[in-house]
Amino acid sequence: MNRKKIALLGVCATVLVAGVGGYAFKAVAGGSEAALIKKVGKRFPNTKITSANCDVDMGGLCEVVAGGQNVFYVSKDGNRAFVGAVLDTENKIDLTDKRLRELAAVNNVEGKLNGQPAAAAAPQQAAAAAAPASPTGPLKVTLPRDNAIVHNPGAAVKITIFTDLNCGYCHKLWEDLKTAPDIEVTEYPIAFLAADSRDKAKLALCSKDRVKAVAAIYGGGELTSPGNCEAADKAVGDNTAFAQANGITGTPTIVRADGQRISGWKPVADLRAFAKGA
Repeated sequence: MNRKKIALLGVCATVLVAGVGGYAFKAVAGGSEAALIKKVGKRFPNTKITSANCDVDMGGLCEVVAGGQNVFYVSKDGNRAFVGAVLDTENKIDLTDKRLRELAAVNNVEGKLNGQPAAAAAPQQAAAAAAPASPTGPLKVTLPRDNAIVHNPGAAVKITIFTDLNCGYCHKLWEDLKTAPDIEVTEYPIAFLAADSRDKAKLALCSKDRVKAVAAIYGGGELTSPGNCEAADKAVGDNTAFAQANGITGTPTIVRADGQRISGWKPVADLRAFAKGA
């Protein structure tokens, strides 16, 4: 494979505390990835690590898939993590987005095999599709709205979303929903995916303008704490505990008024239909 010029965009590399002894990894399959999954899983105990692959051309990074639908990157020793987009600057390709679309296509095929209907694809996102509906049944969201970021308050169509602000599909869904002022979104940030997910969620909930704070976080802008954020930190903890207690294992998880839920990215038109009970 030809060498690529790689750019890393997003959160700066997150430093993880090195374990005693450590591991030695080679960028080939055959056991090293299993050890990496084990090590990264210990560092992110709230995240289900689906796979790890060091045999990828990612500038020396290994790809980690979490929950079957989120991607981040770690060093081969598992002591550094990067959450953000990897760009092939020579060919002008967002490699992370490409990978997310591949995972979405796999989820869609698995959904068909399990008897789930395929989601209609958006015109510019034909390769992406929603994950199968959660089998755990209706969910009554009892968290206070003070624990959430509310977008388009008062809009007629209403949905609740559990998000991790390091989640690629959550970012994609947020971008889509910016074009849908008729949908009120009550967004509960939780800490599942990365070491700094809790910090991001806390900063968003602690901000005077939570909607702008989320935009800054997703856009890679600067965001500083306005002061004491203990209440916001507790809210993130409560949100995360609620999600774990109610079988939410991936983000985004979308809940409508009657408690029915689905996981993964969906086109805006399908979200409207789902919210209305279709």
